[in-house]
Amino acid sequence: RRGGTVCVSGSLSGWLVRDFEPIAMIPSGTRLTSFHSNDFTGATPVLQRVVDEVEAGVYQPNVDGVYALDDVVAAHRYMEGDNATGKVVLVP
Repeated sequence: RRGGTVCVSGSLSGWLVRDFEPIAMIPSGTRLTSFHSNDFTGATPVLQRVVDEVEAGVYQPNVDGVYALDDVVAAHRYMEGDNATGKVVLVP
């Protein structure tokens, strides 16, 4: 929606989205961005600091629900119903 942000991440196999034309489909005033792990080349100390701080409890994630991988359908329904107020986590 207008004012939102679309972020493409986790695309290990390349970009292939059929029938998707970002210029025509994303409303004006919306940001399209991406994240690629190569963005942090040479930033290993910075990432390690974040990992260390997560382990130390510096960051408190807002976890809304934890689902077993077998319950992925229920997790998606929960999110798609706009019920989630935090992160929804799948555990293998």
